[in-house]
Amino acid sequence: MTTLVALIATLAVAATPAKTVAVKTPSVGSPVATLSIPRIHFDGIAHQGVGAAQLALGPGHYPSTSLPGQSGTVAFAGHRVTHTHPFLEINLLRRGDVITVATGWGRFEYRVYREEIVSPGNTAVLRNVGFQQLVLTACHPPHTALKRFVVFARRVA
Repeated sequence: MTTLVALIATLAVAATPAKTVAVKTPSVGSPVATLSIPRIHFDGIAHQGVGAAQLALGPGHYPSTSLPGQSGTVAFAGHRVTHTHPFLEINLLRRGDVITVATGWGRFEYRVYREEIVSPGNTAVLRNVGFQQLVLTACHPPHTALKRFVVFARRVA
Protein backbone atom coordinates (compact mmCIF):
# COMPACT_ATOMS: atom_id res chain seq x y z
CA MET A 1 0.00 0.00 0.00
CA THR A 2 2.82 2.41 0.88
CA THR A 3 4.41 1.79 -2.51
CA LEU A 4 1.13 2.59 -4.27
CA VAL A 5 0.77 5.85 -2.32
CA ALA A 6 4.36 6.81 -3.22
CA LEU A 7 3.71 6.01 -6.88
CA ILE A 8 0.55 8.13 -6.94
CA ALA A 9 2.41 11.03 -5.28
CA THR A 10 5.24 10.78 -7.83
CA LEU A 11 2.80 10.76 -10.74
CA ALA A 12 0.95 13.76 -9.31
CA VAL A 13 4.19 15.77 -9.12
CA ALA A 14 5.18 14.72 -12.66
CA ALA A 15 1.74 15.69 -13.99
CA THR A 16 1.79 19.15 -12.35
CA PRO A 17 2.61 21.76 -14.98
CA ALA A 18 5.84 23.57 -14.14
CA LYS A 19 5.50 27.35 -13.94
CA THR A 20 7.76 29.48 -16.10
CA VAL A 21 9.60 32.67 -15.22
CA ALA A 22 10.65 35.71 -17.25
CA VAL A 23 14.37 36.48 -17.01
CA LYS A 24 16.83 38.86 -18.66
CA THR A 25 19.53 37.01 -20.67
CA PRO A 26 22.84 37.11 -18.77
CA SER A 27 26.02 38.35 -20.48
CA VAL A 28 28.59 35.81 -21.68
CA GLY A 29 30.84 34.72 -18.83
CA SER A 30 28.52 35.76 -16.03
CA PRO A 31 27.23 33.21 -13.51
CA VAL A 32 23.86 31.75 -14.51
CA ALA A 33 23.09 29.04 -11.98
CA THR A 34 24.38 26.65 -9.39
CA LEU A 35 24.05 23.01 -10.41
CA SER A 36 23.69 20.30 -7.80
CA ILE A 37 24.08 16.73 -9.08
CA PRO A 38 24.36 14.39 -6.06
CA ARG A 39 24.97 11.15 -8.01
CA ILE A 40 28.23 12.51 -9.44
CA HIS A 41 29.12 14.64 -6.39
CA PHE A 42 28.98 17.92 -8.26
CA ASP A 43 27.91 21.25 -6.81
CA GLY A 44 29.14 24.27 -8.70
CA ILE A 45 28.47 27.42 -10.63
CA ALA A 46 27.57 27.42 -14.31
CA HIS A 47 28.42 30.42 -16.48
CA GLN A 48 26.76 31.85 -19.58
CA GLY A 49 28.40 30.52 -22.74
CA VAL A 50 30.13 27.37 -23.95
CA GLY A 51 33.36 28.87 -25.28
CA ALA A 52 36.77 27.79 -24.01
CA ALA A 53 36.95 30.65 -21.49
CA GLN A 54 33.58 29.81 -19.93
CA LEU A 55 34.12 26.02 -19.84
CA ALA A 56 37.49 26.59 -18.14
CA LEU A 57 35.45 27.91 -15.19
CA GLY A 58 33.03 24.97 -15.02
CA PRO A 59 29.79 24.08 -16.78
CA GLY A 60 28.56 26.52 -19.40
CA HIS A 61 25.01 27.35 -20.41
CA TYR A 62 24.25 27.02 -24.12
CA PRO A 63 23.04 30.57 -24.99
CA SER A 64 20.79 29.17 -27.73
CA THR A 65 18.68 27.35 -25.13
CA SER A 66 16.21 28.57 -22.53
CA LEU A 67 17.29 29.73 -19.11
CA PRO A 68 16.37 27.66 -16.05
CA GLY A 69 12.68 28.01 -15.23
CA GLN A 70 11.69 29.11 -18.72
CA SER A 71 9.66 26.95 -21.05
CA GLY A 72 11.66 24.75 -23.40
CA THR A 73 15.06 23.15 -23.04
CA VAL A 74 17.84 24.50 -20.83
CA ALA A 75 21.25 22.98 -21.58
CA PHE A 76 24.71 22.96 -20.03
CA ALA A 77 28.03 21.63 -21.34
CA GLY A 78 30.93 20.59 -19.16
CA HIS A 79 34.36 19.01 -19.39
CA ARG A 80 35.03 15.48 -18.19
CA VAL A 81 38.80 15.56 -17.72
CA THR A 82 40.14 19.09 -18.21
CA HIS A 83 39.83 22.29 -16.20
CA THR A 84 37.40 21.68 -13.35
CA HIS A 85 36.08 18.43 -14.96
CA PRO A 86 32.56 19.00 -13.59
CA PHE A 87 30.98 16.21 -15.65
CA LEU A 88 33.74 13.62 -15.20
CA GLU A 89 31.22 10.97 -14.12
CA ILE A 90 28.23 12.12 -16.19
CA ASN A 91 27.92 8.53 -17.45
CA LEU A 92 26.92 7.42 -13.93
CA LEU A 93 23.67 9.40 -13.99
CA ARG A 94 20.63 7.14 -14.17
CA ARG A 95 16.89 7.43 -14.73
CA GLY A 96 15.29 8.90 -11.61
CA ASP A 97 18.33 10.89 -10.42
CA VAL A 98 17.51 14.45 -9.38
CA ILE A 99 19.44 17.48 -10.59
CA THR A 100 18.80 20.85 -8.94
CA VAL A 101 19.40 24.14 -10.71
CA ALA A 102 19.38 27.20 -8.42
CA THR A 103 19.32 30.74 -9.78
CA GLY A 104 18.65 34.23 -8.54
CA TRP A 105 15.08 33.83 -9.79
CA GLY A 106 14.25 30.35 -8.49
CA ARG A 107 15.16 26.79 -7.66
CA PHE A 108 14.27 24.12 -10.22
CA GLU A 109 14.40 20.33 -9.91
CA TYR A 110 14.75 17.98 -12.83
CA ARG A 111 14.57 14.18 -12.88
CA VAL A 112 16.75 12.23 -15.33
CA TYR A 113 14.72 10.21 -17.81
CA ARG A 114 17.33 9.04 -20.32
CA GLU A 115 20.93 9.14 -21.53
CA GLU A 116 22.26 9.02 -25.09
CA ILE A 117 25.61 9.02 -26.89
CA VAL A 118 25.64 11.18 -30.05
CA SER A 119 28.05 12.65 -32.59
CA PRO A 120 29.57 16.06 -31.71
CA GLY A 121 27.59 17.82 -34.44
CA ASN A 122 24.21 16.54 -33.26
CA THR A 123 22.48 19.70 -32.07
CA ALA A 124 19.03 18.08 -32.13
CA VAL A 125 19.57 17.13 -28.48
CA LEU A 126 19.23 20.84 -27.63
CA ARG A 127 15.85 21.32 -29.30
CA ASN A 128 12.75 22.35 -27.42
CA VAL A 129 10.28 19.62 -26.54
CA GLY A 130 6.74 19.79 -25.18
CA PHE A 131 7.87 20.23 -21.57
CA GLN A 132 10.60 21.91 -19.50
CA GLN A 133 13.75 19.87 -20.04
CA LEU A 134 17.34 20.00 -18.80
CA VAL A 135 20.14 18.66 -21.02
CA LEU A 136 23.73 18.05 -19.90
CA THR A 137 26.45 17.31 -22.46
CA ALA A 138 30.08 16.23 -22.19
CA CYS A 139 32.71 14.68 -24.45
CA HIS A 140 32.74 10.89 -24.60
CA PRO A 141 34.67 8.77 -23.94
CA PRO A 142 36.89 10.70 -21.50
CA HIS A 143 40.12 12.08 -23.00
CA THR A 144 38.52 12.31 -26.47
CA ALA A 145 36.02 14.45 -28.35
CA LEU A 146 34.78 11.64 -30.58
CA LYS A 147 31.21 11.62 -29.21
CA ARG A 148 29.01 13.42 -26.72
CA PHE A 149 27.37 11.85 -23.68
CA VAL A 150 23.99 13.51 -23.21
CA VAL A 151 21.70 13.36 -20.18
CA PHE A 152 18.04 14.39 -20.44
CA ALA A 153 15.99 15.40 -17.38
CA ARG A 154 12.41 16.61 -17.02
CA ARG A 155 11.41 19.42 -14.65
CA VAL A 156 9.47 18.14 -11.67
CA ALA A 157 9.51 21.13 -9.29
